[in-house]
Amino acid sequence: LRPYRDLILAAPILILMVLLIQQIWVMSPSQNVPWKGFTILWLALPLAVWAALLTFRPAMPDGKRLILFMVGTSLLLTMVVEIIVLRGDVGRMNTVFKFYLQAWVMLGISAAAAFGWLLSEIPKWLPRWRSAWNVTAVILASFALLYFLIAGMSKVRDRMNPDAPHTLDSMTYMAYAHYFDFGVSIDLSEDYHAIRWMQENVPGSPVIVEANCPEYRWCSRFTIYTGLPGVVGWNWHQRQQRALMSNQVWDRIGEITTFYTTSDPAAAQAFLRKYNVRYIIVGQLERAEYIGEGLIKFDAYNGELWQEAYRDGETVVYEVLP
Repeated sequence: LRPYRDLILAAPILILMVLLIQQIWVMSPSQNVPWKGFTILWLALPLAVWAALLTFRPAMPDGKRLILFMVGTSLLLTMVVEIIVLRGDVGRMNTVFKFYLQAWVMLGISAAAAFGWLLSEIPKWLPRWRSAWNVTAVILASFALLYFLIAGMSKVRDRMNPDAPHTLDSMTYMAYAHYFDFGVSIDLSEDYHAIRWMQENVPGSPVIVEANCPEYRWCSRFTIYTGLPGVVGWNWHQRQQRALMSNQVWDRIGEITTFYTTSDPAAAQAFLRKYNVRYIIVGQLERAEYIGEGLIKFDAYNGELWQEAYRDGETVVYEVLP
């Protein structure tokens, strides 16, 4: 490949130019091309082929062959997850996580090794190539560093309440925030103080029961922040990890709803015994989700079936009596 060395070195610039032209064309509303949804191919495929060709160069050290193999494999992985989608995956996120993580690790290792080799080769290049690469490297490094500044500031500004202090304590925001769900505004400070109380006063790993709702909402907050086991966690995660028993997850969710909405103390007590529940959470979220007369039983049978252990405003933690 020595006669084609200049062409190989110029290939990245040519590829970037083609990609830019292609992207402008494909993104045009008037274009309807069959590969419009797979524009990643225009970047990953040429680079993967290029890495494969370089792998077969004569007298290539085994170390460099391994790095090129890792680069090509990583690029192929990025193409696969963009084209092949598993049914039942949540926005194909699990596929992306599992394969992209491997690709990122291999590309990171490859980039570090390649950079070291590159530093030893640059002095041997012609001045014009050396200057072109130096400019390109500065631009790429600047873009890479720019991400940390922009992304970091964006994350700092992404706050539920701007008055909350800046801290590494991931719970502090709750003392200042309100959360809107089920048609009501929930004061998270009550949950914050109740969770803190459980963290400091509940020994061991007793089972708790609290409201359950679809993912990425405020439900399961006590199990999340205390680490205590609950009757059921996140619906989808539990069914994913226990595919052969997914119906049991739905059954538990239904039983939680029945527990909070029933007015029958015997049914509520049977539920508590079945799952060996030690603590019952009745907060603003439970009052918003389980509307009806079922919640009256908690005050009515306080001291008989369960005992109030903590109260703050509308948030109550009951301890089940033996």
